[in-house]
Amino acid sequence: MQNISRKSLKINIIPLIDIIFLMLVFFMLATNFSERREVEFSIDRKVNNQSSGSSTIFVFLKNNKYYIENKEFEKDFLESSILELWKSNNFKNIVILNDNKSEIETLIYALDLLKKNKIDQVTFANDIENQ
Repeated sequence: MQNISRKSLKINIIPLIDIIFLMLVFFMLATNFSERREVEFSIDRKVNNQSSGSSTIFVFLKNNKYYIENKEFEKDFLESSILELWKSNNFKNIVILNDNKSEIETLIYALDLLKKNKIDQVTFANDIENQ
C-alpha cells in the first residue's frame, strides 16, 4: 500500500473580509445622507386682484391646461411665456390658481419651471377676489 500524505487545506477568509469592508466604506461615502426637505406653503382662499395690481402674474391651471392672462399656453411654451412676462414688466409675484380637476402633475410641472428659473415669489390661491 502506498502512503498518501494528505495536506490539510485551509481557507483564509481575511482578504474576503477586507474587500467587504472596503466595499462597505465606499458605499457609505458614496451615499447621500441628506435630510428630508419639506416645502411649507399655505393656500389663500382668495387673492385680491386690485392690491396686487400689475406686479403679479396669474397662472391658472384648469383641466390640466395652463392659462396666463386668459390665454391658453401649451406645456412646451409655458416656460418661455412666463419668463418673458417675468422679465418684461418687473413682476414681483406669481399667483397659481389650481382647479380641482387638474392633476397634481400639472402643478408640479409649473413649480419645477419656476424653481429652475430661480423664481421663488409664488403664492397659491383658490379664487381671485375682484374689488
